[in-house]
Amino acid sequence: MLVAHGLALAIACAGCAVGAVGLVSTVAPMVAAGSAQVIGSQVAMRDSKSTVPKDDESDRCDQLLRVPPGIEEIRKTKVGLIESRQWKIVQSAGSPVWMLAANKSASEDAWQPKPNIARLNFNPPIFEMLAPEKPQFMAYAPAEVTNPTDSEQFDSMTSAFGAGIGTFQWRGRTYSYVVVKELPCFKPAK
Repeated sequence: MLVAHGLALAIACAGCAVGAVGLVSTVAPMVAAGSAQVIGSQVAMRDSKSTVPKDDESDRCDQLLRVPPGIEEIRKTKVGLIESRQWKIVQSAGSPVWMLAANKSASEDAWQPKPNIARLNFNPPIFEMLAPEKPQFMAYAPAEVTNPTDSEQFDSMTSAFGAGIGTFQWRGRTYSYVVVKELPCFKPAK
């Protein structure tokens, strides 16, 4: 559907012929592969200074609110261990905010060690993307779309966080992931 909309827009715009060729050559292999998997060679880092038109910002934040992807804050300790904590979107005083999703077994700050993270077959390896003591946020969604929710989560991830930079395996499924410095759209709860 995204390919059709992008192609129609490019064709309608007479000066966009070069852009249309780039779009088709980028998206066509994904469609041919039959999945929503996007693998890049570099980390897609968005910063707070990037400019997004207000209408687009509103649409991507609404999508993120409706069907959020999985969100983990991850960090590498000074001794090289990876820890994570989960985030979710909740309503606070009538507005959406990011909030830690701590469970009872987690420490007070919700960080939990992930000693078996290497078994998830991250490609590229997540360990190499993290600098010690500098947490980042990882958004993830199913890379192989099997139902409408998978597709919506993938669209939500890519529109709010950027294109997937790699994949990992979890419970027999392949997920696409992206790593960013900040959570988009909503402020963290205090």
